[in-house]
Amino acid sequence: MPETHEVVYFGEPFYNSACELGEGPIYRPEDNTLHFVDLRSASIHVLPLSSYDIKTTRAEIRIPSDVVTAIAFRKDHPRSYVGSTTLGIAFVDENNGAIQMRKQLLPESIRGKIRFNDGAVDCKGRFWAGETDEEACQIPLSDRSYPPKGRLWRFDPDGTATQMLDGIYCSNGIGWSPDNKYMYYNDSCGLLTRRFDFDAESGTISNCIDFADFREPGDSKTPRTAPELLERLLGGEPDGLVMDTEGNIWIALWNKGCVLCFKSDGELIREVRSNDAKYMTCPAWGGEKLDILFCTSAKLSGEGGSNGGKLWRFDAGKQWGVRGQAKYKFAG
Repeated sequence: MPETHEVVYFGEPFYNSACELGEGPIYRPEDNTLHFVDLRSASIHVLPLSSYDIKTTRAEIRIPSDVVTAIAFRKDHPRSYVGSTTLGIAFVDENNGAIQMRKQLLPESIRGKIRFNDGAVDCKGRFWAGETDEEACQIPLSDRSYPPKGRLWRFDPDGTATQMLDGIYCSNGIGWSPDNKYMYYNDSCGLLTRRFDFDAESGTISNCIDFADFREPGDSKTPRTAPELLERLLGGEPDGLVMDTEGNIWIALWNKGCVLCFKSDGELIREVRSNDAKYMTCPAWGGEKLDILFCTSAKLSGEGGSNGGKLWRFDAGKQWGVRGQAKYKFAG
């Protein structure tokens, strides 16, 4: 299958964040800072961009008492995040990393087997966060003897937690179309990006379809229904995702060293490749016009390429005239 989409390159890394597993970047326009986590070192990084200098600028680092796997800003609490920790949903103090557990959804006994992973806030200020079944992720997709036990949750501002999905391998990127009619959701180790109809008022999802299917032939016993992808992209794990104002979906592809851009009809139109960073993890929009594409990456046990674990930057506004969709804030 010939390549029909545009391929460009990030260039050199933007910042040497030295993350083992960098994830979940979010941009705050009020002070022009980029916030992201490192799951392996259990740290939160705050990188100032206003006076950024590649030689001298360093991120402020917070070390919480537990691993914080995802963060989002709170609407009326400017120095506090809502986030997922290993076992549940919490508020996290930006100043010192202190954790205030709001809803523990996993028992302590399951630590090391199932944990929370990525999360995002919808247009009504609800925080969605999902789990990763670490044992199921080690088993080939074609082996159905061990069904995955990961779940997706919706945490409302009033403190209510509602299970929305189950049977998830590795819960990852979540995003909503600009008109909030659709929700996109990545199951990384399941090698699928799904699209749901989304009811903004009730916060419910329905009518699941396979939007992008990265499974290799023989990996699944179910028919492939998503548009066909290039063979070289199969086996890549769809990690974090963000939306732009045109309704395009931007997905970091773990194991393939790139960020892909899909139109809402599933057509692959753009690819931003890294320079030797195999494990690209999560994109984010930043800058005054929200037209700069940032992306975190990972370097695990020395693997992931010479630039793995670093932060990447691409001027998507200059290249294509696109702008990112602003992130919502948690209403509680």
